[in-house]
Amino acid sequence: MHILQITNHGLHEWQVTPGLPDTGGQNVYVNHLSAALVRLGHRVTIVNRGGYPHPLTGEMHTGVVPALDGRAQIVYLTDSTSSFVRKEDMEAQVPELARQLDELMRGQGFDLVFSHYWDGALLGVLANQTYRLPHYWVPHSLGAIKRRNVEPAAYAGLRIDDRIAAEARILAAVDGVVATSAAVRDSVQHDYGSQAEYFLPPGVDYERFRPLPAAECEPIWDFLAERLGTDPAAVRDRPLILEISRTDTTKRKDVLLRAFAAAANTEPRPLLAVTIDDINEALHQDLIDLIEQLGIGGDVAVLGSVWDQLPCLYSEAAIYCTPSIMEGFGMSAAEAAAAATPVIASDRVPFAIEHLLGAEATTRPISEDTSITIGAGVIVVPADSVEGFAAALELLLADNEMRARMGDAGYSITVPAFGWDRLAGSFLESVFEASDG
Repeated sequence: MHILQITNHGLHEWQVTPGLPDTGGQNVYVNHLSAALVRLGHRVTIVNRGGYPHPLTGEMHTGVVPALDGRAQIVYLTDSTSSFVRKEDMEAQVPELARQLDELMRGQGFDLVFSHYWDGALLGVLANQTYRLPHYWVPHSLGAIKRRNVEPAAYAGLRIDDRIAAEARILAAVDGVVATSAAVRDSVQHDYGSQAEYFLPPGVDYERFRPLPAAECEPIWDFLAERLGTDPAAVRDRPLILEISRTDTTKRKDVLLRAFAAAANTEPRPLLAVTIDDINEALHQDLIDLIEQLGIGGDVAVLGSVWDQLPCLYSEAAIYCTPSIMEGFGMSAAEAAAAATPVIASDRVPFAIEHLLGAEATTRPISEDTSITIGAGVIVVPADSVEGFAAALELLLADNEMRARMGDAGYSITVPAFGWDRLAGSFLESVFEASDG
């Protein structure tokens, strides 16, 4: 088959540049799914809104970029706006983009459409009116979920009501909805009165993300020491706490920094490596200022784009910590688990609570108001609880055996169950079975 994937917002590339606006886990998901579909014998075309310069290189993103021995390609659609448009405002661009996508669909001969997020689905619904191809929507997240996870003061700026209304229209127009987590599946049912009939969570490239020999990852300590402005010998024996995500308020990096400052007075003193890019200049500065205010400047390696270093960062980390309050799945937690690294996560990270917790999790009170939940491969903390994250960090930093046990359990939960080829193959089988029925 020739499969069309529509991922409209952000800047989609075959090698995703982390930290760009509206660019992150969804783009990685689409690329890995595309590669799996190609390995299963299909062809893939990805469409993305282009027509504006790359914010780092200045290169105009237009035309076609092939990959995977010519079995896959990215096609950049353009409209009359020659600048970046944030995903919340993308609906206004859809009619122009749909006319261009209609031309592509007329010439390419697609068999199946997968659209991603609500803006991609709107584009797919409009462009597919003529062709009536089977169209499956992968929401990744939903407006109703976001409405619960952000402050009411943010609703207008995020256009949440408009988004929820658009999602209701999409649900009535597509042939099937594909949940990436139980949270998305449940929201489709309870908030929208519909059904997510299919399940395709993000997979893990466990050939790339896996436990690596320490000798192979020796250069990562030079990399971290350079970020700290110190000697590699001064960091090599320190337990590494890691966080990888774009710089956005929903990732709650401030919570992690405060929790780390509260938990850092252990021996050996831990080291925190956290991605804080400067695409969002105001938030970047706020976080840099917070590091200085907390007095942890000598303990925090501030990272930018670390694509090449990711496998060793995950493998060498003693703990992966994600306080994020807005995740469709939690891909970074899954990648860390595939590297046998124990995870600390907020209770808003679906992969953590739906998979890494396991069946025999226990609750541990840490104060009158706060408890943490200790599972097989993760400690889950109430969202925004600095006290809870600090307690979880202290607990794992103090217990090497617990870290090893949780890392092994997380690995067993993740590998091979969340391999991309297995997940994509099962999903296509379920689609074909439904079509035959």
